[in-house]
This record gives sequence, C-alpha cells and structure tokens, in this order.
Amino acid sequence: MWYYDAIEDELLKGKSLAALLYLINGGRELEFTVDGRAYFISRSGSEKYVSVWQGTAEQSFDSMEKLLDNALIDGEPFLSAWPRTQMETLF
Repeated sequence: MWYYDAIEDELLKGKSLAALLYLINGGRELEFTVDGRAYFISRSGSEKYVSVWQGTAEQSFDSMEKLLDNALIDGEPFLSAWPRTQMETLF
C-alpha cells in the first residue's frame, strides 16, 4: 500500500510524531539513537501497552501518548530529545 510507505517516510525522514504513533500502535517497532545511545520502542513484551528500552532498562506506559508525555531519554523528556533522534531500523 503506497500510503503506508508514505507514513514510514514521514517517520524515518521527517521524524513525524503522528507517524510514530500510527506505526507503533499498528504493531511496528523502532530502533533509534539519541546522542549515540541506542533505544527501542515496542509493544511486544511490554510490561504495560508500550515500552521504550535502553539496553535492558524498560520504561512502560499504558499508551503511546503517555510514553510521549512521560518517557525519559537519558534523563530528558522524550519530546525534548526527539529532534536529535537518528532513526536506525523500523521493524
């Protein structure tokens, strides 16, 4: 489906938060780095609904919206760190 490719491009090239929400809620997983540190967002194996991992450290949330509002990336709010994100792999 062409529109699905467009949504992936929005995330991988434009760092679209709407695309991130859509893809993760749809079951996709994302590997990314911030300032050289590797992170992973997934619903699979999450303690709650969705989690962000750095190594084995898990932050788990009831929704992607709560993850965006409350997750910390190296002690910094997720949304503050997001502009420095380097996309690695979208599964």
